[in-house]
Amino acid sequence: MKMTTVKIILSAILLSLALSACYKTPIQQGNILKQEEINEVKPGMTKKQVAIILGTPAIADPFNQDRWDYINTSKVKGKFKKLKKLTLYFEDDELIRTEGNYFPETEEDG
Repeated sequence: MKMTTVKIILSAILLSLALSACYKTPIQQGNILKQEEINEVKPGMTKKQVAIILGTPAIADPFNQDRWDYINTSKVKGKFKKLKKLTLYFEDDELIRTEGNYFPETEEDG
């Protein structure tokens, strides 16, 4: 091989290594919920029915078994990009309301 070819190959390898060090993989943590699944959750459902659709929440409050928090965060380069939260409130094992930045569709939306 010619010396210029070797230099080009080495330069390409070094450049690709330098560029790959700049890329930070996005990190996603928590419950990943789909809007279709959330839309299936309705007041009056039992905890078991909700768990079948959404799964159990990643965070369980030992002091309040009637509140389920589903939280999902996304970080890029160590900084929060997205925070999604869905809180479900139960009374006597029955879903009474939801709140957060995921919302089930209402009759008017659909």
